[in-house]
Amino acid sequence: TPFAVITDSDTHIKYPIADYALSPNMAIIGPDLVYTMPRGLAAASGIDSLTHALEALASILATPFTDGIAIEAIHMIFENLEKSVNDGANNPLARENMHYAATMAGMAFAQAFLGVCHSMAHKLGSAYNIPHGVANAHLFQNISDFLGIAKLE
Repeated sequence: TPFAVITDSDTHIKYPIADYALSPNMAIIGPDLVYTMPRGLAAASGIDSLTHALEALASILATPFTDGIAIEAIHMIFENLEKSVNDGANNPLARENMHYAATMAGMAFAQAFLGVCHSMAHKLGSAYNIPHGVANAHLFQNISDFLGIAKLE
């Protein structure tokens, strides 16, 4: 994506960088790299990916192209996240599908951008040393309720 975040661990401040010059010409999406991720990292990364896709979908800059990618990523996450977290390397297909869904969510938000949940999650995570996906998980429902975006059950 055209976005990066640098965290200053001394000041607990995150500095976002946004520039399309950061976008790669090519990306290698290797599912074998995620088969042995710890459960907590798989869960937090999955929720972060879900938040990427949902915020891209709700963005005022969303298009039919970004919506299609975001919706497919959301479907893949709902189909695979629980299996990926619980089964880990014993379910390489679920881990592979989560890897692809995360990439697709990134493709969607690279064009449609993200929203207030991600902005607040960066602040919450850096201030309290909370993993980014966990911060998103804590914030998403309240923010979506406030904005009238979605109801997650």
